[in-house]
Amino acid sequence: MLNSNQFLYFSSQYGIPPPMHQAPPPQQYQQPPTQQAPPTQQSSIQIPVGSAPPKVVSTACIYPSQPVLAPVPTQPRPPAAAPAPPPSGPASATSNRPPWVTDTNFADKFDPAAPSPAPFTPSPAPFLPVARGVAQRAERFAASSRTPLCSACNSVIRGPFLVALGRSWHPEEFNCHYCHVSLADVSFVEEQNNVYCENCYEEFFAPTCARCNTKIMGEVMHALRQTWHTTCFVCAACGKPFGNSLFHMEDGEPYCEKDYIALFSTKCHGCDFPVEAGDKFIEALGHTWHDTCFVCAVCHVNLEGQPFYSKKDKPLCKKHAHAINV
Repeated sequence: MLNSNQFLYFSSQYGIPPPMHQAPPPQQYQQPPTQQAPPTQQSSIQIPVGSAPPKVVSTACIYPSQPVLAPVPTQPRPPAAAPAPPPSGPASATSNRPPWVTDTNFADKFDPAAPSPAPFTPSPAPFLPVARGVAQRAERFAASSRTPLCSACNSVIRGPFLVALGRSWHPEEFNCHYCHVSLADVSFVEEQNNVYCENCYEEFFAPTCARCNTKIMGEVMHALRQTWHTTCFVCAACGKPFGNSLFHMEDGEPYCEKDYIALFSTKCHGCDFPVEAGDKFIEALGHTWHDTCFVCAVCHVNLEGQPFYSKKDKPLCKKHAHAINV
């Protein structure tokens, strides 16, 4: 008898087909043993998911992966401690005692005979001198522990008082020096170490403005041996007040420096700047020149006190008297 393996070998050698009713035994294929993947490690290179990106030749630097630290188990929070019971004994008995027993300085703090702190009283502002003729007002203060001396009667003021001109006054004694009207609640003007109401000062002391011919109450402008309102002494051309700036007179009228130069000044024919007072100048060729501007038009040599020639209204030295390009 031939076994199955021998029959298959015999049939393959002599071309005899195997019987149809006998199926070849199924062959069992064993899958190759799967290789275990190496343990994963963390690195600084991340591989994107999807289609592979185009290859790029570059230089990279791989850093060693950091070991994964095991999570630290959280410890449960201890329960809150219960409030401690109040101490028993002499300490608790002391805390319940009144303050006048436990505090040895309690009697000194609340002694009726101890002086109470003085109430705050505003002090008068320092006196700043003002311009002559400027109206001022007295400052009123209530009665306090401060006892100033009255500037009128030189006696102690016990009660409300006024402060004016850096001095203190009884309210009933701060009056106009001429008409004796009270100045406690109205404006006053100081003149010759005395105080006057505005009406008396205007009548007897206020100067008169040279332009509007009215009395000047307040700041006075002194110019041209006359007195002016600061708003009345202005430039005759632009109408701006001079203040403390310079001004020029022309035909009896004041002009600011800018308008005077533009309207009346003589300009140098060489530099086109004005010839101001005190400047050395030369009159030549029908024009006015600064002494440093009167030079040869070709070589720029100074021609002051020298013989010169002229061509096209320009001065020339003797050397360039026949110059063509001037």
